[in-house]
Amino acid sequence: MPAPAHIRPRKSFLLLFTLLWLVLAGCSPRYDWRTIVSNDGKYAAMYPAKPTNAARDVSIAGRKLPMTMEAANIGGTLFAVGVVTLPVDDPALRREAIDAMQAGLVANLGAHPDTPARARQVTVMSATQPPVALEGIEVSVAGVSPQDQSPRRLTARLVATGIHAYQAVVLEAGDAARDTRQAEQVEQFLTGFHPF
Repeated sequence: MPAPAHIRPRKSFLLLFTLLWLVLAGCSPRYDWRTIVSNDGKYAAMYPAKPTNAARDVSIAGRKLPMTMEAANIGGTLFAVGVVTLPVDDPALRREAIDAMQAGLVANLGAHPDTPARARQVTVMSATQPPVALEGIEVSVAGVSPQDQSPRRLTARLVATGIHAYQAVVLEAGDAARDTRQAEQVEQFLTGFHPF
């Protein structure tokens, strides 16, 4: 026996509810931006998700130096900040560190000779108050991963101040590396990075 009309759900209500649920589900934020302050690394950055931490030694100017990294992964795109701690506050060593970090990023990408890396000068604002303008380099390069042969696109900002050299990196893989749908998020991450 059918339910009485006053307690029977109306088809239009169910359709409206279903459509509303689909719209809200489609609008759920893929990127959950948050500011992370690293007192150890001496920087602030906006990440699209909660980052994880890692550490390893890197070779710079013939020395093994510690590098810490915080990274978040959204749908195969990596948003990361790496910090190398230098033994002394020396402008020449900072330049060597930036050059070594840039060369390492490009080499790890598996870039092709027909798509050389592009580099340009950028200004990176410090997190200090008032902010200080720091000279940096932005590197963009596309390539193919030597491991799985998938397309990759890397955009990074490199800057050094005091005893720290930084790399803020976005590494897009697969479909994301083939188009510019994430351009706004890439820019938000890179401009949201501020050394102390």
